[in-house]
Amino acid sequence: MGNSTMRIVMGIVAVMIAFVMFPMVLSAAHDIQIDDTTDSFAGVTTDVAVTTANVVLTGDLWNDDNGHITSITSSLETDVPVAGTYVAATHTLSVSGLTASETRTLTVLYEADALGDYTGLGSMVGIAPMIIFIGLLFAGGLSVFTGVRSKF
Repeated sequence: MGNSTMRIVMGIVAVMIAFVMFPMVLSAAHDIQIDDTTDSFAGVTTDVAVTTANVVLTGDLWNDDNGHITSITSSLETDVPVAGTYVAATHTLSVSGLTASETRTLTVLYEADALGDYTGLGSMVGIAPMIIFIGLLFAGGLSVFTGVRSKF
C-alpha cells in the first residue's frame, strides 16, 4: 500500500470518526454547560380558588427557559404541578396544577446554568463541538485530497 493510498484511507477514517464522535461531543458540551439542581420549597400554600403558586429558584435556569425544568413533585397526591412562566430577573417560577386551599412541599428538579459565573465560557463551550467537527472534516478531506492528487 502506497503513501498516497494510506492518506486516502486515513482521511476516510477521520471523516468517519468525526460523524461517530459528534453526538458524544455535543452531549459532553451540554453536560459542561448545565448542573442538575434540586430545590425544595416547604410550606407552599394556595388560597381558596387559587391553583398556582410562585417559588424562587436558587440557581439560574439554563437559557432562562422553563423547558429545562426536569420535574416538579408535590407532597400532596391531589396536586399535578406544572411549570408555568419563569421570570429570569427574580428567578421566580410559577407552578400551576395545585389543589386550592392546601399547604404542601414542592420539589423542583431543573438544569441550572453551570457557566454563568464565567463570562464567555458558555458561548465557547457551545461552539466548540462545531469547531472540532469542522476541523476533523477538513483534516480528513485534505488527507483524501492530497492522497488522490499525488496518485496523478
